[in-house]
Parts: sequence; C-alpha cells; structure tokens
Amino acid sequence: MPQKKPAKCTSNGKPKFANFDDYLRSEGVKHIVDIAVEKRLIAREILGILSERKMSKAALARQVGTSRTQIDRVLDPDDRNITLETLKRVAEVLGKRLQFSFVDI
Repeated sequence: MPQKKPAKCTSNGKPKFANFDDYLRSEGVKHIVDIAVEKRLIAREILGILSERKMSKAALARQVGTSRTQIDRVLDPDDRNITLETLKRVAEVLGKRLQFSFVDI
C-alpha cells in the first residue's frame, strides 16, 4: 500500500488548508464524499415525500414498475449504482421532475 505524503503544516504543526474541501482534495477523496452527500440528500428527499404522503416503499416500487429491492438501493446512501432513468421514474411517480445542473466550483 503506497504511503501518503504528510500534509503541509503550519509552524504550529497543524495542517494548512484553506477549507475542508481543500483537505478532502489533498486526501484524494473529495469526489467520493461529494457523491455520498448527494446520494444521502436524494434519499432523504424521497423518504420525506413518502412520509408526507404516507406511502410505503413497496407502493412506490409498484408504481415505478420495479422491485422493492431496487427502491431500497435508491434510498441506500452507500449504494451508488442507480441510474438516472430509475431516479427519473421515481420522481415522476412522486409528481416531481428530476433536475440537474452544472454549477461553478
């Protein structure tokens, strides 16, 4: 396993980063963390809508035309293997439109 380079430090020995994103980039994990956060937000939003409507995951699966297992994958923040098509179908069943955009970083 390759050794990580030690973080650049200030004179007091603390790592020198302008912000947390810089730290994550220095560790090579920023993209992984970003994906995990986005997936969690999507799952939380879907669960909130289901709760408001008192709709079960099984009922959502039936209306989407998929299995309950697939809905569990959509709602699992650690499962990154879902397609835009599946998310689009879930959104449509919930009366929503899936929207993505590119923003400046």
